[in-house]
Amino acid sequence: MIQEISINNADQYYKLGAELNANFIKLFNIDEIINNKYNKIYGYFVNDELLGFIHLLISFEEADIVNIIVKEEFRKEHIATKLIDYAVKKNNLNVLNLEVRVSNPAVAFYKKIGFKLIRIIKNYYESEDAYFMKKVF
Repeated sequence: MIQEISINNADQYYKLGAELNANFIKLFNIDEIINNKYNKIYGYFVNDELLGFIHLLISFEEADIVNIIVKEEFRKEHIATKLIDYAVKKNNLNVLNLEVRVSNPAVAFYKKIGFKLIRIIKNYYESEDAYFMKKVF
């Protein structure tokens, strides 16, 4: 089941987010995010366990994917695709943007589901470049 993340999911949110970045809890304050009308976080739950989430920053019919993660043992179960599809439909989005490390294996996934490489952003992640990618619906 996909639903909006609430403060009740904070512990699971931070634990999963730490797989993205060890400083996740310091970088992403769930209280501020869920109380900002331009931010949405949707979680994929099975038996009340958070298996993945997508965090969007929305501007009209366009959004930036701030974070998207799925627990490693569930990554071949199309959860990320389901989260993206849900978020797009729920918010009537026409465009999704994201930045991703050039070394991230998820680049192949993004290309597979229709994201196009727009440009390379030099040193976006301190000493590593990022791809800026876009998908138009």
